[in-house]
Amino acid sequence: MLAHHPIYLFRHGETVWNAEKRAQGHLDSPLTAAGREQARHMGRALARELAQAGYKSSEVIVRSSPLGRVRETLALAAEAAGLAHDDACFDHRLREMSWGDWDGLNGVQIEEGWPGALAARRLDHWNYQPPSGENYVMAIERARPALDDIVMLATRRPVAVFAHGAIGRVMRGLFLKVPETEVLAMDQPQDAFFRLHRGEAARIAALVEG
Repeated sequence: MLAHHPIYLFRHGETVWNAEKRAQGHLDSPLTAAGREQARHMGRALARELAQAGYKSSEVIVRSSPLGRVRETLALAAEAAGLAHDDACFDHRLREMSWGDWDGLNGVQIEEGWPGALAARRLDHWNYQPPSGENYVMAIERARPALDDIVMLATRRPVAVFAHGAIGRVMRGLFLKVPETEVLAMDQPQDAFFRLHRGEAARIAALVEG
């Protein structure tokens, strides 16, 4: 089914653990000052995008990961864009891919605890499953039905989806119907979002306003 209205797909702003290069997965850290500004700018950019497309902010349906860093991003972006949302918007299927036992660790700590594991993951990025974590095959199993539901919503109204880097590019890959190599090569910006519409994904920068 084709969505008549656009889907706007966001990643959360920069977090403390992003800055420290730690895996987050299902664990959390707060947004940095830069991350909070990114969220506000993305909200303003969404407001401009909606106005140009002839939509009112009140028309937009919101769906979001329930994890704290996305909740914080959503609150700031929604205030800037004038989006309405409540607890019904949270969908656990939009959580980030879990690193399992590696959640909260940096690369040095992972290598110390699991020697050679990161190299093995690089050799088979799509299928490699961290201990007690998820691989991309597993992520697709929950991302696909979540995207199907979002596309159904977009047959009626535009939808803003607030999620994460890896699960976000999985959803873009599913929407675009591209092979896994293209999904893995997709960027995961925190200062831009994507408009998914009519089989295409357009990158929309959230420019800093001087």
